[in-house]
Amino acid sequence: MSSRSGDGRIFWGLFLVIIGLLFFLEQLGYLDIGRIISTYWPAIFILIGLSIFIGNGFKRSNEALFMIIFGVFLFLIKFHLIDRHIWRYLWPVLLMALGLWIMLKPRARSKS
Repeated sequence: MSSRSGDGRIFWGLFLVIIGLLFFLEQLGYLDIGRIISTYWPAIFILIGLSIFIGNGFKRSNEALFMIIFGVFLFLIKFHLIDRHIWRYLWPVLLMALGLWIMLKPRARSKS
């Protein structure tokens, strides 16, 4: 088994252990999972981004970086650190930036 696959197993195994522990603590009456999920749901995007980074051996990954930035952005909106109405103006700018990135990024060179 490769190290990359082992890292992913550790990440997702630890993730499931933590989720199980949270549900166990809810059954004991120490936590309110509904409140936690409704507050911290943007962390899902950050966790997916971290999982991609770990799966790639912490090498540069645009997908992972996008997921992490998107999760942080949603957290900033959730905790009212930025105005949620900014999204009305931000999504067209992001769409234009994505189009420019697709047009201007260097072409992948073949290895032959």
